[in-house]
Amino acid sequence: MSKWDDRYSQSGEEGLKPPSFSLINFLDRLPEGKALDLACGMGRNAIYLAGKGYKVDAVDNSPVAIEKGRAFALKAGARVNFICADLSSFKITPNKYDLIICYYYLERSLVSRIINGLKKGGMLLFETYTELQKSMGPPYNDDYLLEENELPSLFKDLETLLYREGLIMENGRKKGIATLIARL
Repeated sequence: MSKWDDRYSQSGEEGLKPPSFSLINFLDRLPEGKALDLACGMGRNAIYLAGKGYKVDAVDNSPVAIEKGRAFALKAGARVNFICADLSSFKITPNKYDLIICYYYLERSLVSRIINGLKKGGMLLFETYTELQKSMGPPYNDDYLLEENELPSLFKDLETLLYREGLIMENGRKKGIATLIARL
């Protein structure tokens, strides 16, 4: 069993966590339509988007997370197309999505595929940890942490609509993160 399968096997029994704070707060700025949730975990953001009328594809490499996500979606009456796949090799269909979201997963090799997956006018909401996180807790591996101002430079081919970076307090936990909303 992988690290992630093990983690998801031990979580979720109490119910699905609420959707990400930034997704809720910025939803009114995002285009409606077809959405892709990368590294969806058990689907909290995908299910939220489906409940708001989006047609959602949700991808994660953990079969345990995908199965739990399907059960949570069924319970919520939300239609989500859950896909179990390794994101390092996952093929994002070009020009398919009005919205792509990615939370707390950094795979720099995905950047061009994400951009190509957006329809003209499509938007990206990307949020993950920065190097500031190391002083507060995991992750500690620099491969999974953004350097200062790295996120907008990774997506320089998109129009940045909102960017924030720094320490935030969310759900009683201090985190070092960067959030980007950008449009093709």
